[in-house]
Amino acid sequence: MLSLLGTQTPVPWGRLWLLVPSAVAVSLLAAWRFGAWGVLVPLGLFAATMAFEGPMSLWAWWVPAASLAGTWMGLSEEGGGPASGDRAWMLLPLLLLAAGLPWMLEYPDLVKRVEHELGASDVQLLAWCREIGYPPEKLGALTQAVEEQARLRGRILPEVLPTALFVWVAMLVAAGRAIASRITGVLRWPAVSRAGLRSWRLPDGALWLMLASLSLLVLQWNDWTPTAWTLLLNTGLGYCVQGIAVVESVMLARGMPPSIIVLTMLFVFTVAMPVFVLTTVAIGLSDVWLDYRKLEPVADRDS
Repeated sequence: MLSLLGTQTPVPWGRLWLLVPSAVAVSLLAAWRFGAWGVLVPLGLFAATMAFEGPMSLWAWWVPAASLAGTWMGLSEEGGGPASGDRAWMLLPLLLLAAGLPWMLEYPDLVKRVEHELGASDVQLLAWCREIGYPPEKLGALTQAVEEQARLRGRILPEVLPTALFVWVAMLVAAGRAIASRITGVLRWPAVSRAGLRSWRLPDGALWLMLASLSLLVLQWNDWTPTAWTLLLNTGLGYCVQGIAVVESVMLARGMPPSIIVLTMLFVFTVAMPVFVLTTVAIGLSDVWLDYRKLEPVADRDS
């Protein structure tokens, strides 16, 4: 599946579909087996990247960064492995790379290429609607909506593109961890640790990243705006997941089946997506101080 998705993604970015999971799997297993010597894997990948692609290839930087995250995970596997929130914090090398992406010289060209690809998709969509016989009035309304969306996309794309890349590569890191889990079964090693959503809790460092991004936005330094939005959106996404974990733990504590919890979450997200996101972020942030899942129950349950 990863190979198929790689063929559908423009070159050279399509290579990441295979390179990132492979680098994460090898780095995790090497660090788990050889300890600190596993750091040689990301260092070697970094040297190979600079030798064959050079520092101007934005796509290539993600491979050693993902390998470093995999090494961090491998070093933490002993003793039951990291919790889910700590494992998310181990994506920090990728987040810092995404935050620094707008400062690279090739970034404006990357934004233009992505905008060109998205514009070509809009043209294909309108052409397909004409071919299937869309009524003129509906086609005109659709054309106007596509043009308005393109204008909005042109304004926000430089700020949200690093976040989109980070989320994509984070998913590839998860795929690499899954591949490493399969390999441990073949090698008859202990299974790679797993952590449920219920225990998701970000370290305090994530809060400092969010505060730093808010400070950059308040100061209104235009050059720092893409970096600030990258840090804010991704830390906010992390606290959104933490809020969902808190809600899940409360529902499980009251005996609600997991299937009903999933359906309830999906229903609320579909009906009121903006409110859902903001509310879960607020719950996740308040959990930093209140730690809902460790509150002692009172004697009178109604109270």
